[in-house]
Amino acid sequence: MTAICLTRNRRQWLPRAIECFQKQTYPHRDLLILADGEGVRDLVPDNPRISLVELAGRMEIGEKRNYGAARATGDVVANWDDDDYSAPQRLADQMNRLLASGLSVTGYHSMRFTDGKKQWQYTGTPNYALGTSLCYRRDWWQDHPFLGLQVGEDGTFCEVAANAQQIATVDAGKMMEATIHDGNTSPRQLGAVNWWEIKGNT
Repeated sequence: MTAICLTRNRRQWLPRAIECFQKQTYPHRDLLILADGEGVRDLVPDNPRISLVELAGRMEIGEKRNYGAARATGDVVANWDDDDYSAPQRLADQMNRLLASGLSVTGYHSMRFTDGKKQWQYTGTPNYALGTSLCYRRDWWQDHPFLGLQVGEDGTFCEVAANAQQIATVDAGKMMEATIHDGNTSPRQLGAVNWWEIKGNT
């Protein structure tokens, strides 16, 4: 399995993403970091499981996801966003779901988000997975690549998989937590019907 981390001018987030990868319990894994913007080589540890590609020019996110998937060494690819938390069991959980379902795509349709002070719950539909949580067979991606978009490439990818009945999603539970900050590529619509603030310690 290859986890692909896209990063641009987020030095403050990348070390945690790398740490989350290093703590994964799934043994057959590697991390491919695709970086443009400010340099991050000093943040990347000397580890045979982790490689860094520094991109000369800027690509749209969908283009970068395709660039990474084309260079993945694993038969399964996982999106590994630089600003989100993944529990140590995440990759194992998603690989098990792909194997058990026999489907091509999995992910989490519902997830907690935090800005460091407050928490929100996002609840989506079962035929959709949050882009940060997508995990998919590489041969499926080869036939159904991401659109070269900056925003929305994940939604279209999920829609194609859902129409083909090739996606299995669940609530993230404690497997993942996404962040809310000024640099989010896709702004969070916290007032929308599928968002609510979590009160208290739950």
